[in-house]
Amino acid sequence: MVVMAGTVWGVTTLVSLLTVALAYLRPSYPGWRCWAVGHAAIVLGMLVSALRTPETQTVSILLGNGLVMTGSAVFLLAFHRFGRRPPTRPQVLRQALVIAGTLVTLAALTVLGDQFTARFVLVCGYLGAVHVALTRLIVQLVHAEPALRTAYLLNMGVLVLAAMLTVPRTVLLATGHGEAMAFALNGPNVLMYLGVTLLSVGGTFAFWILHADRRRHEVQSLQGELWRQAQHDPLTALLNRRGLWSAFSAWEAGPATRVATLLVCDINEFKRINDTRGHAAGDECLRQLSAALRAVAQPEDVAGRWGGDEFVLLLTGSEAAVEAQVSTLTTQLAGEALGCTVSVGRTLVRAGEALEDAVARADRAMYASKANHPARAPSWQERTLTHERPRGREGIPS
Repeated sequence: MVVMAGTVWGVTTLVSLLTVALAYLRPSYPGWRCWAVGHAAIVLGMLVSALRTPETQTVSILLGNGLVMTGSAVFLLAFHRFGRRPPTRPQVLRQALVIAGTLVTLAALTVLGDQFTARFVLVCGYLGAVHVALTRLIVQLVHAEPALRTAYLLNMGVLVLAAMLTVPRTVLLATGHGEAMAFALNGPNVLMYLGVTLLSVGGTFAFWILHADRRRHEVQSLQGELWRQAQHDPLTALLNRRGLWSAFSAWEAGPATRVATLLVCDINEFKRINDTRGHAAGDECLRQLSAALRAVAQPEDVAGRWGGDEFVLLLTGSEAAVEAQVSTLTTQLAGEALGCTVSVGRTLVRAGEALEDAVARADRAMYASKANHPARAPSWQERTLTHERPRGREGIPS
């Protein structure tokens, strides 16, 4: 029994020292240092309780159990802080008062009469209450952070298994078998030491996994956000030129015979709008035009801001679907809410063609529209939608 106890205390003490060192030398999310301190308190408290002598019995009982109960409370605090639910000051004070009251009761049960079973049941009651609170908290955090569900459940599994390994010893000592059985070589004590080792090594590893999973999730979220910002225009939320290139490449990766309709939209006299009505009005025109394009585009279509006041819409559906979308866009751009007039150029584009070439061709059609129908006022009657029909074998105007 001495060899087993010494091995367990050696392993848990080493894990405790390493955890505390890492927590303070390489800080992580809130709660990591709390876990390290709580772990150290529990290990030290159990060691003090196990090494007591008749001369140090009262001090060992109060100090050892005090450290164990405080460490358990700090464990609970660690999960509160990691889950971004730090307890309020009254809650912390109430927890401290409960521990203090428990220690006073332990002192009375030791000094007024050596009531080992009563002391044991009292401490187990407190630890059981903390365990229940911790389990409830982890369940709440699983629902609050589904991305960390696996890591939270791993932590709860370690805590539950460690508690289950202590049940035989708890039943043995709570039924009045005496203090001598607490340190004898028997099955319940062996299981208890296994539970302590599991909590020390497995619990620390599981809590570290929890931190690592959150870090990985945040990095993935950050990468996704950076990718979104790199591919989208911040004013209109449509694809920017880089995003259009990527989306066009994804579209042309399909069958080589794919053909789509490309529209290039340009706001008429946009500089005059900025100069006479202000840049805020110009920005609003850009947003309204982007909203009209977004409303027309289907999920498989591509809409984006090519640059300045020029927008691109790639319609990838069937000919009938495209004509219906063009008709809808005509209605959208004719509305007074747009606050400006728009010239539109249209061309066909097939997979394998450079997007810049197709945009340049639609640009020429759009500028022809501007030349034939100069926009003198923000009226839709000044807008024309240039149509290009496929010519030749490839369906692209020469």
